[in-house]
Amino acid sequence: MTPLLGRYAPVALLVLLVTLLHYNTGMHLHSAHGIYRRLYYFPIILAAFRGGWPAGLVTALACIAAYLPHAMGHVGHDPGTPLEKTLEMILYVAVGLVCGLLVTRRERILGELERTLVEKSRMEAEMLRQARMAAVGRLSAGLAHEIRNPLASIKGAAEILSDDAAPGDPKARLLKILKVEALRLNDVLTRFLEFARPADRHPRRFDAAAEAREVVELLRHRNDATRWTGPDAGAPACHLTGDREQIRQLLLNLALNAGEAAGDGGAVAVDVRNRGGAVELVVEDDGPGFSPESLQNLGTPFFTTKDHGTGLGLAIGLRIVEDHGGSLRAEPREPRGARVTVTLPRGGEES
Repeated sequence: MTPLLGRYAPVALLVLLVTLLHYNTGMHLHSAHGIYRRLYYFPIILAAFRGGWPAGLVTALACIAAYLPHAMGHVGHDPGTPLEKTLEMILYVAVGLVCGLLVTRRERILGELERTLVEKSRMEAEMLRQARMAAVGRLSAGLAHEIRNPLASIKGAAEILSDDAAPGDPKARLLKILKVEALRLNDVLTRFLEFARPADRHPRRFDAAAEAREVVELLRHRNDATRWTGPDAGAPACHLTGDREQIRQLLLNLALNAGEAAGDGGAVAVDVRNRGGAVELVVEDDGPGFSPESLQNLGTPFFTTKDHGTGLGLAIGLRIVEDHGGSLRAEPREPRGARVTVTLPRGGEES
């Protein structure tokens, strides 16, 4: 049984039942025929509740078509007066339309309410994420400042001690490790501070496609086997107004993440497109794609699937996108891989 047949089969059975009652009841039973005429309202109302005013109207017309031969005396005869029977048939149509319109309006209101609740849930989740990011930012800034000063002292002491160590001395190797790790830790602290206190924006008009080509050209000189593809040199310019350095940082972070996901021998494509009043930055890779957990925690500080990652790269990138009034969307590619699309408004002229 098809869904449509299952939905309206009870309506058809009710219409048929009432019609049979009409045709098989004697003319002398006036009160019975008066009751049967009013029983037609049940299938009409039921149809209206199941399909809105179109279903209510169609069922009302079907009831009129089934009742009319009996009312006019062609098949049996309804003993009611012609005026009474005519008004009853007019009411069939009126009830079908009114009930259907009320049901349609109810469904529209329920749909709007559902969309409002979904939007409310989204806004609450966004507010919670913003509050969590603000708390993490304050904590990061405090920790970074507390750690950075003694870290600079450790690095300076290591450099002084390494001046007195012979090249072949095991201590020289340990001091080199100490300096390298101090630099790495300082880089992590710098990223903490970038997340906690974003730099002021300096918007100006520039070609985002040209920036993407420069980023791809820079990544091609890395010592890996990743295949990098950028926008064609002859492609149309994609101008937008924003902080050029921040957009470059955003593209670089997204491309580096895609390169790590694709792995050696993988492919990463960076493209920039004009989309009406916006510019789209698209980064695709042919890696394993996003896991459900990664999509759920997209942009969450300190969440990372990398062995040595901090989880701040994408969080900083998402903040850059939001500061520019844009949006970021991550999705899987077919048959494999991932795609990140950043949509940024073109903005006005340089400020």
